[in-house]
Amino acid sequence: MQRDRTSREQSERGGTPARNPLALRLYPDSVLRTACEPIDWFDAWLADVFEEMLALMRNHDGIGLAGPQAGLTKRLFVAELEGRALCLANPVILARDGQDRMVEGCLSLPGMQVEMDRAFHLEVHGYDVRGRKHKHRVDGMSARVMQHEIDHLDGVLICDHQESHARRNKKAPKP
Repeated sequence: MQRDRTSREQSERGGTPARNPLALRLYPDSVLRTACEPIDWFDAWLADVFEEMLALMRNHDGIGLAGPQAGLTKRLFVAELEGRALCLANPVILARDGQDRMVEGCLSLPGMQVEMDRAFHLEVHGYDVRGRKHKHRVDGMSARVMQHEIDHLDGVLICDHQESHARRNKKAPKP
């Protein structure tokens, strides 16, 4: 969601721009295929969005939720990692290492589970709700969740990985 000048002025005066409540988007909703735009403003609007996304994620028993899953075409996600909430805007993967295979699900693709390879170690930077830059070094499940949510910000879903995995298997010689 691109904020216009009026919304920015409202926010700077302490008002919150009007918007519809966030709702979980399910495949094949086109917003899930959208490459998201960066967050430009770190203000009360963003704080409200992060809080609402955390509530939406928890209401659906999730461990992560990206902007497009809530109908927002902005580069942001929330997650519950190691017992703490993480709200990250404009995340960028700086480094990956190792590999881990695990079955993943997705709130936007109910019932689908895909066995996926992901980096086991990850270094990501992004910005908190106040616009402060943070670097996160994570491993295991935390690294997997961050990669999954960042995929969403680029319009990539776990079913895309499944198709890629199936194509690789078709090319492999049969035993």
